Amino acid sequence: MNNFLKNKHLMSRAGFGIHHNDIEKYRNKSPKKLYEEIKSDSNYQPLVTDFLALNPEQYRDLSKQPDRKPLNQFNKNYNAAIRKAWHTDMVNTPDQLREKMALFWHGHFATRIQQSLFNKELIDIFRKHALGNFRNLLFLVSQSAAMLNFLNNQQNKKAKPNENFARELMELFTLGRGTLYTEKDIKESARAFTGWSYDGLGHFEDNKKQHDGGEKTFLGKTGNFDGTDIIDIILKQPECAEFITRKIYRYMVNDNPDERIVKSLSSKFYQSGYDLMTLLDGIFLSDWFFDDQNPGARIKSPVELVVGIRRILPMDLQNKDTIYNFEKLLGQELLQPPNVAGWPSGTGWIDSSTLLLRMKIPAVMAGYKTLDIEPKPNDDVDMGKSEKNVIVNAKKNTITIHWDSINNILDQDLFEILLSKPSADLEKLITQFNTDKSRRHLMISIMSTPEYQLC
Repeated sequence: MNNFLKNKHLMSRAGFGIHHNDIEKYRNKSPKKLYEEIKSDSNYQPLVTDFLALNPEQYRDLSKQPDRKPLNQFNKNYNAAIRKAWHTDMVNTPDQLREKMALFWHGHFATRIQQSLFNKELIDIFRKHALGNFRNLLFLVSQSAAMLNFLNNQQNKKAKPNENFARELMELFTLGRGTLYTEKDIKESARAFTGWSYDGLGHFEDNKKQHDGGEKTFLGKTGNFDGTDIIDIILKQPECAEFITRKIYRYMVNDNPDERIVKSLSSKFYQSGYDLMTLLDGIFLSDWFFDDQNPGARIKSPVELVVGIRRILPMDLQNKDTIYNFEKLLGQELLQPPNVAGWPSGTGWIDSSTLLLRMKIPAVMAGYKTLDIEPKPNDDVDMGKSEKNVIVNAKKNTITIHWDSINNILDQDLFEILLSKPSADLEKLITQFNTDKSRRHLMISIMSTPEYQLC
């Protein structure tokens, strides 16, 4: 595998794919130097939207009004602005590794609420701490208004403990289903988290009046534990490091983990005190990351697919909603994971209808085909609210591709540039049916194949 193919593979996992302006850099730079560049480009800035948000005091006051329509409209508009701003950042930022890991955390610590200011705070927590320390990230997420709201810890009080957060903390966020803990551990840890809530401005509040200060036994330890103690006990378990390592390995490397490698990575991750860069360095600086079984082993999520297309095809959007509705049609809308377990992965992204739609989207973007379709109703995602589904009509929502700015790409081997595993047979087949004979049409034809869905 030459440097270009290695760097293309690296950018598909440590980012959202190669950018049209950087093709020569990928050809001339070693994968190690490219990865170090991606790391050094890491410079967190809070997400900036094109929508004027309310401050927390204004938002609190609006939420107290008996007429809910202004609040609902604000949340709808600001949530949409957050999605668009983050999507645009994924496309354009050189800080690719940070945004790719932030998307991972968004699916790992999945929340689905309407309160837009809480959503913005949580997305910025993911982005700011995506590459930092897992312990710090876990505490920040656990004490965020979005998570406390979504998993009902606001209602977790000593007189009547609510187990939702305590259960998902272990089952989905730290240890995994059916591992070290029992139902008794869930009940005891729920008691420890009583009183964790937030005030009217969305700030974390440890309400001592609602906290159960009695003795608790959790994972074999006994004491007057609070939420901080519970999280610390969990983090002392090597199984926690292994659970996070395996999940990141599946996200960054291969849906079928090499358990020997996972064990080695998780041991170093645990010994580092949960330093995420130690784990990521262990993946991206290894020789096995580029082994033949890894490129093309993952199916792109809808966000990875659409953002990746925008990185390789420079475009203007006359109606910005169009591009985000593609992701919604394919089953992944930012801020709207289907449930607390997050989005699916692997073959869970593909069925007969979504595969055909995925293969059609590049041609729709290029103006070769039209699309008039609406997302399937999803009561779980819409949380029971009757809401009109947005129709994606490509005849009305024009996307302009700037072909002249990628002439240098069109003159090169498009199969090597676009596919994770170019093959002579596929090249022969597509070339044979590329009746238009133009390089632009050939590029779109390659992006319209099942093989392009892999990274």
